[in-house]
Amino acid sequence: MATPKITRQPAFAGQFYPADPNELSVMIDDFLANATTTATIGQPQILIVPHAGYIFSGATAAHAFQTVAAKSYDTVIILGSSHNYPVSGLALCGGDAVATPLGESPVAKKINESLAAANQNIFINNDLHLPEHSLEVQIPFLQKTLKPGWQIVLGLVNSDNNKILASLADSLNKMMLEQNILLIISSDLSHYPNYNDALYSDTKIIDSILTKNADNFDQTFASLLAENRPGLDTCACGSSAIKIGLIIADELNLAGTKLHYSNSGDTPNYGDKNRVVGYGAVVFSSPYQGEVSRSSGTEGYRGNFLTPAEQISALTLARNTLELAFQITTDKNKDYKKYPIFSEKRGVFVTLRKDEELRGCIGLIEPIKELGEAIVEMAEAAAFEDPRFLSLEKYELNDIKIEISVLTPPQKISDPRQEIELGRHGVIIRSGSRSGVFLPQVAEETGWDLATFMSELCTQKAGLPATCWLDGSTDIFTFEAQVFEEK
Repeated sequence: MATPKITRQPAFAGQFYPADPNELSVMIDDFLANATTTATIGQPQILIVPHAGYIFSGATAAHAFQTVAAKSYDTVIILGSSHNYPVSGLALCGGDAVATPLGESPVAKKINESLAAANQNIFINNDLHLPEHSLEVQIPFLQKTLKPGWQIVLGLVNSDNNKILASLADSLNKMMLEQNILLIISSDLSHYPNYNDALYSDTKIIDSILTKNADNFDQTFASLLAENRPGLDTCACGSSAIKIGLIIADELNLAGTKLHYSNSGDTPNYGDKNRVVGYGAVVFSSPYQGEVSRSSGTEGYRGNFLTPAEQISALTLARNTLELAFQITTDKNKDYKKYPIFSEKRGVFVTLRKDEELRGCIGLIEPIKELGEAIVEMAEAAAFEDPRFLSLEKYELNDIKIEISVLTPPQKISDPRQEIELGRHGVIIRSGSRSGVFLPQVAEETGWDLATFMSELCTQKAGLPATCWLDGSTDIFTFEAQVFEEK
């Protein structure tokens, strides 16, 4: 006999958000249409999102969900506080699926089981989730924004024990290193001060969140409560989940961006400025330029960038290459071969820096070699064949920081003024036998405007006239790069 399917049904449809699927869909579409698209961040990995009724916090939440619109993730983990029961550790929602008026989303059962098996502070308890709104209200936004194919993990946490929180963060971080996971932290900010005090408290809390330092967040939280501002019951109801997110953001070297702020006093016809709740939207993303859809790119090109675990493997391979060259080790690194992406043909640059100064940089623009092979060859070339520098010496290796830029296939453009986005695009120019290239990060490192960037590319890299990019006879190509480096 087949086991009955277990689905968590929506408990707050018709209260926190519309129960009618069409009304709900239109409401979310309107929120997203009015949300600012932030193009300066890389691949989002952690969102901090409010969880009040949609008429109060939906507009702010939309700014966070807009950053993941049409993106692909294997799993979404949502963490928040239980508003009904004390929870020691992390309580996961089991079963097979969670439902909203927009449909069902499958539970990531294997991840639930793996987390519970790996950490004694993680357990499955469906009952704790039945009356909880803080996670449920995020799901319709996910169903509207993400590409299909994701599974979900729901977790409630209320612990004040920082050792337990660090343990939970470690378990989740290991998952995020190995898989394509989006982590959502569900939390409102200040509860029940007046409008101006909420703005004061919430600004300080958001600033502390952007430090990615859980201790700093704790200290800011305690300091604000110690001021005894009238009505301020808490600075963030999901503080435990926030601290887990900050620990992970720091470990993954993610870049934080404040996206939007509001409070309930801003809500027309409903807001009471004498007693408000604060709402903030923050994203933590991988520190590289651009994001490529899994479905885009040329034939044979997978289209997505390296996961954190694959990045670590790439950097390890590059360093091992130099250690082999200097006979520091005789063990050839083969760990990277377990990741299929290293068998794909990709363009790649390897950059060496010593004391923040360039020490060598060589790369392949075109995807003519498998990524693993290309990293080995470019690491050797950057160390020993860059004509701008003397060959790297063995005594220098401990002071060298390795950076890798994995490229998308070059695309020819016709209007550089309109089609080049500084900081996102690398650029190649070709005229006759001469060519030159700048990686995307050159624009950020130099602060050049487009005209200077292109003129320097023409003269410095290609030995062509400074205005060659405007003459119509020079071929111009753009590409994007995922850039990551050793800590």
